[in-house]
Amino acid sequence: MASKKHRSTAGQAPASETPAAKTSLRRFFGDPTEAHRRDKMAPAAQTRGSQPPSPTTSDEPTEEQDIRSLLTQLPSKTDLAALFQKLEDSFSEKLQAVNADVQLLGDRVQALEEEAETTEKQWAESYATQETHAEAIRYLQRQLEDVDNRGRRNNLRVRGVPESAEGVPENPVQVLTALFNRILTRPLDTAILFDRAHRATRPRNLPPDKPRDIICRIHNFPLKEEIFHKARQNKDIKIAGHPVIVFQDLAPSTLQARRALRPITQALSERNIKFRWSFPFALTVTLQNKTHTITSPDDIPEFQRALNLPSSEVEDWTGLRGTSAGRTPHKPVAKVPSKTS
Repeated sequence: MASKKHRSTAGQAPASETPAAKTSLRRFFGDPTEAHRRDKMAPAAQTRGSQPPSPTTSDEPTEEQDIRSLLTQLPSKTDLAALFQKLEDSFSEKLQAVNADVQLLGDRVQALEEEAETTEKQWAESYATQETHAEAIRYLQRQLEDVDNRGRRNNLRVRGVPESAEGVPENPVQVLTALFNRILTRPLDTAILFDRAHRATRPRNLPPDKPRDIICRIHNFPLKEEIFHKARQNKDIKIAGHPVIVFQDLAPSTLQARRALRPITQALSERNIKFRWSFPFALTVTLQNKTHTITSPDDIPEFQRALNLPSSEVEDWTGLRGTSAGRTPHKPVAKVPSKTS
């Protein structure tokens, strides 16, 4: 009996392995969640005594139908070609829009470059014209200043004469006649011909207790020069105890230029270098048989290098330094090539 059971078990083994050996393709295309759900429900159905599936029923036809149904749903070569064509058309349309934008930007850049070139040419022409005008204005300023100083050649400016003091006449002619005769060591009542003599207007920075200058024009130029040179030699000139100084009357522009060049003249004096003022306006130094001259602010750097003077800030007394030839010209902006192709 035992041997029969053994043979029966051995004979039934191949039949039970046949369904398990078959590989179902449905699980590769189905829902794994649904398959898992069916596996869980199988034991419950068997416990209720439900009939097992008939060994004669096969799932192969259904699996083949499912596979064929899935295969028929896959896109064909024509569908893929149409999809690629659609993508290509979309990309082509977008690229055309980008190319149009790039072309537009390229045209705008080219227009800006052409406009910049035109502006640069106009600027160069304007700069050259401005330089010409600056030189002409400077020349006219020098000529006008020279004419003004020539008209003042017979003038003297006397500083320090009190306006109200005991023993000092109020009439400027009487005061200057006595003063100049004393400088010339002549009798005080010796006649001197004045074309005019008057007090100058009070400068804004002059303290109220300081007397105004007296400006006079002597008719005889040689006499005026003699008075001026002897007054420079005599450093102890006083009227009613007040020190008096005699100057050459100069144009305001000349005085402004001399004040601006004060750092230069101080440096020259510290080095015992003699200098002189020339007309038309110029500061002149002759050293080792070589003459160095300042006529405008642009001459200062070379003047300082030639005489080994320290560099110093000097006020521009002409108002034209910003347009002078010594200014560094504006550099044009480098052109950037446009890529419109």
